[in-house]
Amino acid sequence: MNFHSRVRCHECEALNEPSALFCARCGAALQTAASSSPRPRRKRVSSNGAAFALAIFVLLLTTVFVLGVIVYRTTRAETTDIDPLAGRPGTTATTAPPAGEGGSGGSSDGGASTTPVRGVIVRPQAAVSSSALTPTSRGDYRAPNLLDENPATSWNEGADGPGIGEWVRFEFDEPVVLTRIEFLNGCQKDEERFYGHIRVRSLKLEYSGGYTQLVDLLDTMDAQAVTARSKATEWLKMTITGVYPDYIWEDAALSEVRLFELAGQQ
Repeated sequence: MNFHSRVRCHECEALNEPSALFCARCGAALQTAASSSPRPRRKRVSSNGAAFALAIFVLLLTTVFVLGVIVYRTTRAETTDIDPLAGRPGTTATTAPPAGEGGSGGSSDGGASTTPVRGVIVRPQAAVSSSALTPTSRGDYRAPNLLDENPATSWNEGADGPGIGEWVRFEFDEPVVLTRIEFLNGCQKDEERFYGHIRVRSLKLEYSGGYTQLVDLLDTMDAQAVTARSKATEWLKMTITGVYPDYIWEDAALSEVRLFELAGQQ
């Protein structure tokens, strides 16, 4: 028998058969070649693979966040710049024809008039705009400033260029029939700012029923009135289509917009 193939006991050094599990002399467990061989090592995950997996996770998380922001802003696009005075009942206009003057007032579709007409002010539920100048420590330039009955505050568009195509939209809580719209053009905080900022020369008025009206405004600090379309509308959108060329600061401005129904129509 080949003695080299026998297994030596590590306790008493007796030789045992190769297939023996325990020592024939002392009974100690025998170490076989299979049991004494080193265990196979587990493969480690590559650091490059872990970094790639982490990058994919971060990318997916960022994508979900960006999509969430887009959806949030889209759903709120039409509800920004809510007028804090929205929903207040209309009040009788303070502007009225001088004694002895009658007339329906207002102007034709193509121009503005400074002739006031007695009426009731309609207050929109909301005012939104395509853009607005960045606020400063002295105040903001949002669309609701057009409805606050304060000529010293104004809506100033904030887009690049002279403001052509920028717009303001008024939303009503119920359909209204407008008879007249009054404007205070430019920024009327003072005369320097009026001529320093861009004044609006022409506007396109759009009504919810699909009607469109083009009006011209005068380059003056006086109140100007135009005759509105006598159709019920749920909203009114005003888009700048022309401006006066002489200015210092490149942002078009309007100080006030007053929307009227005839007295007794509410």
